[in-house]
Amino acid sequence: MTARLMVGVLAVASMALVGCGSKEGQRVVEFNRAGNRIQEKKANEAGRYTLHAPGHPEVTFHVVKGERVGFRKASGDVVEAYAGDNPAVELDHQAARGAYWEFDKKALK
Repeated sequence: MTARLMVGVLAVASMALVGCGSKEGQRVVEFNRAGNRIQEKKANEAGRYTLHAPGHPEVTFHVVKGERVGFRKASGDVVEAYAGDNPAVELDHQAARGAYWEFDKKALK
């Protein structure tokens, strides 16, 4: 009985430690078709974040933990995809459909 309890406690503790950060290849933020508001998340991990948008080349930026990654409406029919302090990438509203930011690789410490 005590061994089972200890295994359960260790399993829960290891899941809590491992599950906190972003995983490589995980989608972080997807563009919402309505696009009426800012859509963003804070980066859980420092590393490379790649913008995937249909019909556009992939763009990869380094982002520091805690910086924001997401999409915001700009003037006219333009959507800006941004990641941290890096320059925003402008997409027309049609091209932004299906766009998302993906966490690629953790930064080396």
